[in-house]
Formats: sequence, structure tokens, C-alpha cells
Amino acid sequence: MYLLDTSIVSNYLDKRRNIPQLTERILSTDPELIFISIITVEEIIQGALATVQRVRQKPSVTDAYRYFSELFSALHYFQILPYTIEAETIYQSLSPKTKRIGTQDCRIAAIACSKGYILVTANVADFEKIGNLQIEDWTQ
Repeated sequence: MYLLDTSIVSNYLDKRRNIPQLTERILSTDPELIFISIITVEEIIQGALATVQRVRQKPSVTDAYRYFSELFSALHYFQILPYTIEAETIYQSLSPKTKRIGTQDCRIAAIACSKGYILVTANVADFEKIGNLQIEDWTQ
């Protein structure tokens, strides 16, 4: 089972970034094996809403809302994992030094650890600091 982090999901959903190997890997993997976290959903929606807010007074507001709608619809492709007590316990056990990679990243990693899933990320260097976490980079 695979848990995609936010950067992987963002890269996949934003076709302007065009990472063919990532798209190929996601599309060739059984959807039943691919998950995203509720943390990633939160981050994606916050980013899309920020885009809408920035352009509210401009003619491009329709483009921003269309983008938001497309992102929201695309998230339904993935199974969404909740942030559980088990994940929070793992998160709380991380050292302050490890948590410097970012609260949300550490929470996503904690979800992966709690489920025994492989975390898919392009940010391997930071996530390697978290013990007992299996990592793969599908952008290479």
C-alpha cells in the first residue's frame, strides 16, 4: 500500500508540472493500493482557496474557481486516510529535531508508519530522518 504525500499529489494534479514518470506510475498502480491523507486534502484545498482569494477581483476568478473545482473532483480518485490516534501517538514520539521538517509532513509520515504503508515523496532526504518509514520516489 502507498501513501502519497502532498508534493506528489500536487505534482500529479497540476499538469503544468508534467512529470510523466509520476503520472505513469500512479496510473499503472492499482487504485486500491494508493491512498492520500486527510492532511494532504487539507493542504490541497487550502492552496486552491488561497488562489481563489488572490484573484477574487480580477477577470481570472473564473479560472481560479474552475481550477478549484477540478482539484476537488480529482481528489476523489484517491482513497483518503484519516488522522488517527495511532498516527498522533507516532507524531508525538518524534524528536523536535525530526519535527523541523514540518508539522504536516511529520503527520503524513506518522499516518504511513501507523498503517505500515510506503510513503511516496520526492522529498526523500527529509523523510529519511524518520525511522521505520519506508519511502519511494516516483518522480525519478
